[in-house]
Amino acid sequence: MSSDNEVVLILFYRRMNRYLRFSLLIFVIGLALGAIFARPLQTALSPLMTDLKTLASGMKHEAFGAMMMTLFLHNLRTSVFMILGGILFGVLPALFVMVNGGLVGYVLAITYQATHVNPFLLFAAGILPHGIFEIPAYLLASAFGMRAGVLVFRSMGRNLGEDNWRKLGKDVLPTLLIVVLFLFIAANIETGITPTLLGMVYHQA
Repeated sequence: MSSDNEVVLILFYRRMNRYLRFSLLIFVIGLALGAIFARPLQTALSPLMTDLKTLASGMKHEAFGAMMMTLFLHNLRTSVFMILGGILFGVLPALFVMVNGGLVGYVLAITYQATHVNPFLLFAAGILPHGIFEIPAYLLASAFGMRAGVLVFRSMGRNLGEDNWRKLGKDVLPTLLIVVLFLFIAANIETGITPTLLGMVYHQA
């Protein structure tokens, strides 16, 4: 990697840093709430879980490539929605990343209650392998959306100049490239490796 590219990445990270940290905080809060209130949330999240089960059920009969692309496109749509939804003052990306964190906590808690498998083991086998790439992609998409939302809010009735918008526009492409790359890797791992790891965990339980 050339020094020029390194400088570009460093500047990009600096512009996104506080929004990434805030996005991570919201995700962790959602995860904790999803785990703590798993039983009360069962009714509220039931339609969403049904949709996910339908998606998963349909994927069982697909070839590896088709399954991977289904997962990839599903996650990419969510990420793009978070990026574009930022124009509504950043509310939608914040809400989406919290809901995703909540789903992770909820699934871990419900699965533990049903199987009594150690939740940390469940996380390590069922979420961590692909989550290493998928969660940062979601966090980055959410962070960009919230950054756009803050800029929209600050621009109301004030002249912030073109520089802030130019920087935001400059960061659209690297954000999308990183999100697409990470989600593509995550979809491959979730399709090809995660089911095997979960099968090993359930077999040992």
